Amino acid sequence: MQYGGVSNVIISGDLNAAGRVYQAGRDASLPEQRQKFHFDFLNHTLKQAEWTFRLSVWFMTGGALIILAGGVLALVHAGNPDLSYLPYVTALTGALITTGGGALALHSKRTMANLTKAAEDNEKKIDIDHKLEVATTFIDRVVDSKQKDDLNTVAAMKALGMDAKPQTMVDRLLPGDQPKEIEPGGSTG
Repeated sequence: MQYGGVSNVIISGDLNAAGRVYQAGRDASLPEQRQKFHFDFLNHTLKQAEWTFRLSVWFMTGGALIILAGGVLALVHAGNPDLSYLPYVTALTGALITTGGGALALHSKRTMANLTKAAEDNEKKIDIDHKLEVATTFIDRVVDSKQKDDLNTVAAMKALGMDAKPQTMVDRLLPGDQPKEIEPGGSTG
């Protein structure tokens, strides 16, 4: 099976009549483009979930009104044997529409839960990025170039999720003669 290709892809530019265009090149780095795409996708998904919820409310309201109409028809035509099926058909139709509205509401709820999780994940990533930015700002203040390189290496390892034991990092990064902590029960003099 073969699928069609992408058409109307514009690499640079601003908004046009076809919609949003992502600028590539000097203006935005690849991570910035990915972040913009990700947030645009989340925004689109949020709008979709909102409209799905609205549709579910309309369907459930319409279905409930049709069920009520079926009840009214049952009361009005209670003695007429020719129209005895009409209330049942009307009530069944209303029940089916209401069930469809409930399914749309469930879909909207799941989508919102996924969006909430994505927002929490983004918040964690933003915190990590901020901590890395603060760390590199402090590292830039270090005068010794070897120590600065070592600290940048550790920061990069941390950013990539490669963690070492804190004592190992202290032993390898800080100069040899570090002041010793006072041991519990030890003397100060």
